[in-house]
Amino acid sequence: MQLVEVKKQEVLCDSSLLARKFNQKHNEVVKRITLLIEDLRGVSNLPKMPIKEERNYRGRKYTAYLMGREFFSLLVMRFKGKKALEWQVKFNNAFYAMEKKILQETLNKKSDVWLTTRHETKQIRNDTTDIIKEFVEYATNQGSKSAKFYYKHITNATYKALGLITQRKPKLRDTLTLMELSHLTTAEYVAQRSIKKHMEDKIPYHKIYDFVKQDLITFSKGLLLS
Repeated sequence: MQLVEVKKQEVLCDSSLLARKFNQKHNEVVKRITLLIEDLRGVSNLPKMPIKEERNYRGRKYTAYLMGREFFSLLVMRFKGKKALEWQVKFNNAFYAMEKKILQETLNKKSDVWLTTRHETKQIRNDTTDIIKEFVEYATNQGSKSAKFYYKHITNATYKALGLITQRKPKLRDTLTLMELSHLTTAEYVAQRSIKKHMEDKIPYHKIYDFVKQDLITFSKGLLLS
């Protein structure tokens, strides 16, 4: 999923990232893109042309492009080799997966049942955040210098146990089906109960985090997700 991004509900691939993954120099990829744009002039049923951006990195200006799936597919057909083929497949899978998420988000916004469920699950998330806050204080009191990162670590562990991949846009929770939303809510409840229990047992903070991850994995196996 990190291979593509969403801007104004459009799934796009960055030429800089493409160059890194295909082991190409970015300026060479840009040349291929400009050549393809020229080759497509006058062709009927044109794919949407890529978005050109002028960027600055450490004082150096350069041109980059954001491409939709159709233009990307035409471009990477010009790359040869087994490694290139492997990345073509990975990028295409990322495009399709993100497009599916956007479609699900649109359907969710039209569903009263989903919207009601989403609202009801917010309390569980708030409760989990409160418990993690207590855990951060607990870890800090035991000498942890980076306890604040447990908000992110425990959230990521929850997503990972369920096989969910987060991204900036669209928001993960907005793209979940009712069943996925239910699983995530239950997993967050499992996490908060695990944290609370182990703190009450006065377990060292670093061991608690490992126990929480294991409890989440056990929960996911019960759902036959892993």
